[in-house]
Amino acid sequence: MSASDVVKIANLAWEIYRMGWSEEFDASQQYQDFGNDIKSLAENLNNIAHVVENARLTWAQESLRLSRARGPPAPQRDWDLSSLYEIIGDYNKTLTDCRKLLEENYEFRKNRNFAYNIEWNLVIQPKVDYLRRRLDSHNSKISILLKPLELNLLSDIHRDLADRIDAVHRSILHLHGLLIPDIEQAMTEQRRVMPIPLGVPPDIERKFQAAAEKSYPQTRMLGHFPLQAGADAFVTHMKASTKNFTAGNFLRDRTPQINQYIALLKCIYIIRCLHESDELRGAPSDSQWPAYINQLNEDLSVECQRFTTPSAQRLIAPDLGAVIQDEMFFIWPEENIAEYISPHSEVYLEEVLKIPMPSPNVALQRDMTIYRLESTKYRLVETIEDKSTPSARRQEYRMDIDLKTYVLTPIYATPSSRPKSLEVLIHSDSAQTNPTFQDAKHMLRLQNLLTGYKVYERYDQAMVTVQFLVSGKGTPIEEHGRIQLWLPNMYGGSSASTSVTSSAPQSPTRSDASINTAFQSMSLGNNQNFMNSSRLSNRSNEPSMNTTKESLPLDMNRPDGSSSRLSLRSFTSKAKSRRQSSVMTSMSNSSGMSRMTTSSITTISTGTGRAHLHGKPAKPLLVIFLKSKDASAKLSIVAIQIDDATEVKRERCDCRTSNSKCRSSCVERADGYLLCQRWDADQGLGSWNLAKLGVEQRKELPADAWHDVKRVTMNFQSLEDRYKFGGSPCSCRPKMQHDLARCILDGHHGVFGVVRQIGSQRLRNYHQERDKASGRNMVLGSLPEDDM
Repeated sequence: MSASDVVKIANLAWEIYRMGWSEEFDASQQYQDFGNDIKSLAENLNNIAHVVENARLTWAQESLRLSRARGPPAPQRDWDLSSLYEIIGDYNKTLTDCRKLLEENYEFRKNRNFAYNIEWNLVIQPKVDYLRRRLDSHNSKISILLKPLELNLLSDIHRDLADRIDAVHRSILHLHGLLIPDIEQAMTEQRRVMPIPLGVPPDIERKFQAAAEKSYPQTRMLGHFPLQAGADAFVTHMKASTKNFTAGNFLRDRTPQINQYIALLKCIYIIRCLHESDELRGAPSDSQWPAYINQLNEDLSVECQRFTTPSAQRLIAPDLGAVIQDEMFFIWPEENIAEYISPHSEVYLEEVLKIPMPSPNVALQRDMTIYRLESTKYRLVETIEDKSTPSARRQEYRMDIDLKTYVLTPIYATPSSRPKSLEVLIHSDSAQTNPTFQDAKHMLRLQNLLTGYKVYERYDQAMVTVQFLVSGKGTPIEEHGRIQLWLPNMYGGSSASTSVTSSAPQSPTRSDASINTAFQSMSLGNNQNFMNSSRLSNRSNEPSMNTTKESLPLDMNRPDGSSSRLSLRSFTSKAKSRRQSSVMTSMSNSSGMSRMTTSSITTISTGTGRAHLHGKPAKPLLVIFLKSKDASAKLSIVAIQIDDATEVKRERCDCRTSNSKCRSSCVERADGYLLCQRWDADQGLGSWNLAKLGVEQRKELPADAWHDVKRVTMNFQSLEDRYKFGGSPCSCRPKMQHDLARCILDGHHGVFGVVRQIGSQRLRNYHQERDKASGRNMVLGSLPEDDM
């Protein structure tokens, strides 16, 4: 390889640059940066050619001057530069790949619209990034090589000419460099190797040696350290070392990160191995390898002197006794084989829930993040990151689930006399995960997201003995149980952030209308507990309220429409033929309330008009996790729908008086049998599937029905647990809606009563909105143009 070959490659680089960046185009910044890297390689290759050409001219001039004094001139001098190709790498192939990419994607020079940006990010950008890393490697090595290359060439000229003249005439030699001002001094310094003032601790060096032997077993023998691979590893680690560390004034600001210092120690280890390399010692006389390695040694010596200088800017070595991962000792930069995978990228994923997970120590941070892929498909990503190390190790596990097919095993809800860990088991079609949570609220939020039902006020009562009275069976069926009260609630919806008491003002003087509105607006909260004793005592001290027009008789099925109004549009008819029918769901906001009320409205568009159909709200559920008392200990789940006819019957037990010590609550349905479904885990724990109760998998009655269940009796461990679930007898005699609201808010009906009332109010709101919309929202005619 000669200088003319370098010039040809430089011309190729300039040709590629002019092909893609000769004009000012409105291209992306990534595209411009790509062009700058190609331009830098072209300039660096030109610099090599200039250095070689300057050496050739110097030889010609000095040879001519010498011939005038000593005889005929020496022949034209040329050098074998093939070692440059070994040092710098295959830059010819890199440039060829760059040209091919440009020729195949010429349009990206001037297109920045959305479609082209997507194609760039998905298809082109990974290829460009890979080529830019190769270009950067070439440019970095050339910048290191230029000075030793010039010194090597001019030193060769000096030796050749000096051998032809005596000491008296040597003063006539005038060698001028482009990079080195004093060639004589540089030649003197070249003959000695600059010492490295830092050493590698023996234990660290042993780990370096072991890491080097993994990829190159021959390195265990002295002199067998690979020259080219070692030099490339040196350049890589030097970039990651303290070279880019900027010191401050305080000691802590003069201590680099441990990974930077380890990278510097790797360079010390590598340069010593390179000096002992048989390949280096056996390099030809015209090889540039010795000069290149000497330059690496000089750069390393200068950097290490930052740790030994007596000035106030001396760097402080970090404590190597800290925990260091094995990968920090790797000598050979690993090839990123992922670059050979077909270009790919992920679409934007909407984060819907992030949960902190328990970790063994504070340095490890664990999280579970759930992303929405489609309407019923989600991605669970569990990550763990070690914050104690500078490199911040991170691992993650991904799992995609479909709400229509996944399995959710509520291990935490297994009825037991001992506390259970907050643990669930999630199965998808091809994987499973078994997360344990640090707080019940995190687990129940995930359950809410996956099932579409919220556990009201996180009511999750363990240690309950449950009896089912089934017609036709002589004795009740008794099982161990755990109970929850569920409200239909899509996670992240407006009803997820409010409370049944949240619409009540904080001042002691409020109207009965606000009590009634609390139920009319369906304001359900996460953090407010209606059983709060201080709030109950405040209510008992409040003065009596005046009845307003929003106070309604209890026998009215639907409240007056004055407090809840829908904002709906009517459309003028426009002729439009052959329009396909479509169905979409929209959300309607109720005004005139303390908080937003959400109701589902289905809009049907036909070729001739539009109609709004209100979706009937689902009923709340009493969910009971069961374990049979027999030897099989079979697990089951029972879901009982809660409507106006479903209530706690105090007359069935000893709860008829307020001072009763009864710890049982009986739930019946006035119209007959309970609306009950049951799922038995006949195939073990894996078939104990809570997902069957979710919105996407649960089938309406009569599917999975448990027929003829007349009554369910729950026997609690304490009187307080019974009070919390079903309340206690009171002296209230509610005649109006606001009276009932006050009674329920005071906790007389327990959590069950609140959930029952919320379900009833949602149903009344549904009927109210349907009636109001029936006369003005069924508008025949074509859709407006802006709704197409």
